Amino acid sequence: MKLEKGQVAVVTGAVSGIGFALAEALCARGVSVVLADVEATALETAQTSLNARGFVVHAHACDVADAAAVDGLADAVLARFVVNVSSLAGLTAPPFLGPYVASKHAVVGLSESLAAELALIRSAIRVSVVCPGHVQSRIAESERNRPAAFAAASKTPADMLARIRAGFEQALGEPMPAPALAERVLAGIEADDFLILTHADLNGQVRARLASIERAARKAA
Repeated sequence: MKLEKGQVAVVTGAVSGIGFALAEALCARGVSVVLADVEATALETAQTSLNARGFVVHAHACDVADAAAVDGLADAVLARFVVNVSSLAGLTAPPFLGPYVASKHAVVGLSESLAAELALIRSAIRVSVVCPGHVQSRIAESERNRPAAFAAASKTPADMLARIRAGFEQALGEPMPAPALAERVLAGIEADDFLILTHADLNGQVRARLASIERAARKAA
């Protein structure tokens, strides 16, 4: 799908990190962007920032955990392309991240199923799923948006939690700048790629998992 002036793109989680970088990159291509995020104040700030630079940007407060809110966003915008952001953890299974890994695998599976369904009905909508490694974002601060009903104190001892975090930082290395990630995503969209991988230095982890599946498949043959 060629990205060009006059098209409309919706970006969720758009006020920071990957989301904001994608919005900036899309704006630079002449695409009209609808910013969506649960943080209303930050959403207004992001919109003002991009509008001040001459970009056509609209904002829509939306909690993607609220089905009615998502329906409202969909009613406001007609989309032709769906891009879901998963993670390298959606293709692998690093330790100490069970819930995160499960959710990211779910994003990949959902995207695959959706792509197949849209193809069967000959829809013009295409689907991509992005599985990046470490990217500059506010993911470490994500608890700021956790609903009070789901708040829970960590049961992991503080010293162990510190060691786990230090281990992740060492393993992940320097994060990719969000704008660089955004450009790779847009290139994948224009190539109609379903699966978009962005960190070549981590491809070995994906290949290791594929090799494990292949060994299991051979045993079952």
